[in-house]
Amino acid sequence: MEISEPSIGVFYISKMLALAPYATHRNTKGQVEIRRSWLFTIYSAMFTVALVCLTYRGLLFDANSETPVRASFRMKSATSKVVTALDVSVVVMAILSGVYCGLFSLKDTLELNERLNKIDNTLNAYNNLKRDRWRALGMALASLIAISLLIGLDVGTWVRIAQEMNIPHSDTELNVHWYIPFYSLYFILTALQINFANTAYGLGRRFGRLNLMLTSSFLGDSKDSNAGKARKVSTVKTISMNPLAMPATLHSSLTKLNSESLPSVSAGEQKTAAHSLILNVELLKLVPFPAKNKGLLIKAMADSHESLGKCVHLLSNSFGIAVLFILVSCLLHLVATAYFLFLELLSKRDNGYLWVQMLWIVFHFLRLLMVVEPCHLAARESRKTIQIVCEIERKVHEPILAEAVKKFWQQLLVVDADFSACGLCRVNRTILTSFASAIATYLVILIQFQRTNG
Repeated sequence: MEISEPSIGVFYISKMLALAPYATHRNTKGQVEIRRSWLFTIYSAMFTVALVCLTYRGLLFDANSETPVRASFRMKSATSKVVTALDVSVVVMAILSGVYCGLFSLKDTLELNERLNKIDNTLNAYNNLKRDRWRALGMALASLIAISLLIGLDVGTWVRIAQEMNIPHSDTELNVHWYIPFYSLYFILTALQINFANTAYGLGRRFGRLNLMLTSSFLGDSKDSNAGKARKVSTVKTISMNPLAMPATLHSSLTKLNSESLPSVSAGEQKTAAHSLILNVELLKLVPFPAKNKGLLIKAMADSHESLGKCVHLLSNSFGIAVLFILVSCLLHLVATAYFLFLELLSKRDNGYLWVQMLWIVFHFLRLLMVVEPCHLAARESRKTIQIVCEIERKVHEPILAEAVKKFWQQLLVVDADFSACGLCRVNRTILTSFASAIATYLVILIQFQRTNG
């Protein structure tokens, strides 16, 4: 998961909901250091186990009750009982996988955030921390408020149904209260999706800013440069050809370029490059310094793009099992909710219950989009880079710059920035059509079983 200044709010939300058992503090250089917090590790494990046990206890309590509240809706037949059990179990499995990823992916988290810090230093002039922070908080708050309102409506509907049953000497509302632990799991599930979506969206945002930097620096796109004039990086230095002033100017320009644009270059490489440029004055007359400067910039962009691709794979590896169960939960919830909605339409037609089920369908579909869209946008921005590099390659003529662009283009041919769920499927928009056909197929099968079993 990404733990940075813009996404610090998402980190604290995940931490309180048992998904991020880490501690952060700033060192003397102002950098955020991440380490495991044993206190929150114990809290995450105990909190999750307690909620899962209470969830299944509540489900059994309602199923074995003499007057179960959900008997008229969800437990009429064997098919309904199986669907209800799957509905609960898939949420539990998604939560357990999310907590597992938080507990055992510290190494991947450290590497991911280290790479993101270096990339942000390279793209520093194009970053907008304030806007990124508000976007992350807005996504988190909107999601948590939506699930709170929906759970409130659902619980209120079941309490009303329990009161309308009006059975003497039977506290039917207690059956509804036993489902509160199950509803609490939805907050953890929502936070897990916020965490993943924020990190995936952050990678896509960095791909987009890298493309913007390439376009404004090498293609002279007037539209982009005017829109981001205040943020544009001045990478091409104009130096005097005076032999007396040239060594000092070259040394200062190269040092500034390497310290700002190439954080991954070692001090020895900086010293060697500076010494080489200072001594080869005759070579500079044949190869202008701006071409060398742009060559270093294109190499920095290539390194950043490669690092972003590795960040995609790190995120897929650390969150792969959680993403897989999230996708399965979205599929099963859409099937189960549509199934119970269809049954209600054919029986009592309780308007409150119908509206709540339709809202649940909308919510589960938005959950699916919350996972798919950030992954799709990141992959699309990554593929857009090769188009920009091809256009740059057609316009450059300096040998050094042309060689750097060619290497960048060859690197892009083998880069794979697609997210995957444990390597079983790619997470992009094509999965939506697969889900639509699967939901229709399983819904027809369930309805046929229902009609057969009565």
